[in-house]
Amino acid sequence: MKALTNEILQLLNKHQEAAFEVVFKLYYPRLVYFAKEFVPDGEAKNLVQDAFISMWDKKPQFINESQLQSYLYTNVKNNCLMFLRHEKVKKKYKSEAAFQKQNSIYTEALSGLDTSTVTFQEIETIIAKTLMDLPERCREVFVLSRMEGKKNKEVAETLGISVKAVEAQITKALKTLRVSLKDYLPLVAWLLFNINQ
Repeated sequence: MKALTNEILQLLNKHQEAAFEVVFKLYYPRLVYFAKEFVPDGEAKNLVQDAFISMWDKKPQFINESQLQSYLYTNVKNNCLMFLRHEKVKKKYKSEAAFQKQNSIYTEALSGLDTSTVTFQEIETIIAKTLMDLPERCREVFVLSRMEGKKNKEVAETLGISVKAVEAQITKALKTLRVSLKDYLPLVAWLLFNINQ
């Protein structure tokens, strides 16, 4: 699923602040949504910000958006793992069995999560194919809502349908995508569960 133009990526590679801001606005909410699956809300925001600061400082080069996604998700994943390991050490001597168990589950889940460029290319292919298989109106609504970021009311006005009809079409598309993308949660959780009102 492409959201950034090649021009934005080229400007990002040239370390242009405006391009960085575009990437930050697009990916910050997605990455926070991802990190919140494993760490507390406040920490999730901090760890995502750290990933962006690291990207700005290191000035990596990206050939395509899949590489950028892989880079950001891998950084956030590693930041979450470091946080969880640090918390485990901090609470090692306390008798918090429930915390230790939960921490181990999150650490194991994160460690096994594939954030490679290939994974994001696979996700894009699955989303594109699934969208093409949706009925036309359902696809139109979903693209306007999820990919163009329009509110349900705006989608309704654009297509000349009711807000209830928009909600029904989004629900239908999400059900189909959840099945198609079941192997890639939580990398795409923001897409499937973050409802625009």
